[in-house]
Amino acid sequence: MGLIIPVFISHRGCPHQCLFCNQHAISGQQDEDGDPKGESIEDVIDIWLGRSPGQKDVEVAFYGGSFTCLAHDEQRRLLGAVTPYINDGRVAGIRLSTRPDCVSQENSRFLVEMGVKTVELGVQSLDDRVLAACRRGHSADDSRRAMDTLRAAGLQVGVQLLPGLPGETTRSFIAGLREIITFHPDLVRLYPAVVVAQSPLADLYRQEKYTPLTLNAAIGLTRRAKEMLDAASIPVIRMGLQPSDELAKQVVAGPYHPAFGELVVSRQWFRRIRKRLRACGVGEHLIVYISDRDHSAVVGMKKMNIIRLAKLGFQGRFTIIPEKNRERGTVKYAVC
Repeated sequence: MGLIIPVFISHRGCPHQCLFCNQHAISGQQDEDGDPKGESIEDVIDIWLGRSPGQKDVEVAFYGGSFTCLAHDEQRRLLGAVTPYINDGRVAGIRLSTRPDCVSQENSRFLVEMGVKTVELGVQSLDDRVLAACRRGHSADDSRRAMDTLRAAGLQVGVQLLPGLPGETTRSFIAGLREIITFHPDLVRLYPAVVVAQSPLADLYRQEKYTPLTLNAAIGLTRRAKEMLDAASIPVIRMGLQPSDELAKQVVAGPYHPAFGELVVSRQWFRRIRKRLRACGVGEHLIVYISDRDHSAVVGMKKMNIIRLAKLGFQGRFTIIPEKNRERGTVKYAVC
């Protein structure tokens, strides 16, 4: 993936407020015309391109709202601001996010004509009971139809899922994920639900009618989901909300962590190494060769994985060796 230039259109196009949502807290404010923090779209693009001269595979991404729910003229205005950059080769394409019930064949063809390459769908869940509890205003069938429609138009399809929503169980989340995998989207984002200030979910939390996932449970469930998606060769491009000082102030409860994705990857490494250690014979020593870029995730924050393995009786029974030339994410084991 090359450079992605984010343009946030917080909550624009959304027909109502979902239970968990306060987009202004999550992605920041924009001016009354929908341009971020008073800057024009062109200003945002120019600033990012200026930081990365000569960058290839640049995409402009409209995030934070339901793009295809906007009036057609407004969609054309926003997309048209990117057209000159596509025409002169500085931008390769556009991606955007939207609701499943705002996808049509006609609009999908229009998006392709305007240079859109990828549409990320806020599926959130494929459990209709969960969608109703969250006041999403659409059904799981809407998500299924939207994925098929976008794919038929030649667009890449992304899926956003929110494990831990009200009414959802581990079983229902995994069942929905298995169905998503059969569709084989081009990318997935996993955002464990957090309670954000001034959202309806915050009211339920204060009334003790909703209990969010603990951080540990969210890491475990996201780790399981990522491994299922990895096995199907479906890229997971984000785990956990994008951290910011503003968001940190707005989180009331739930599994928010500024390095959530690394915690998930670190949990994966812990389980891989633990499995190998359990297979070692008495008196055998395991040598783990990893990429030096994976070292922090392998040992864990504050050496958490090393400490946990020691508590399991593996202290002194393994050595981790970082290698500069090893591909990230790969590992080689040796027993001596």
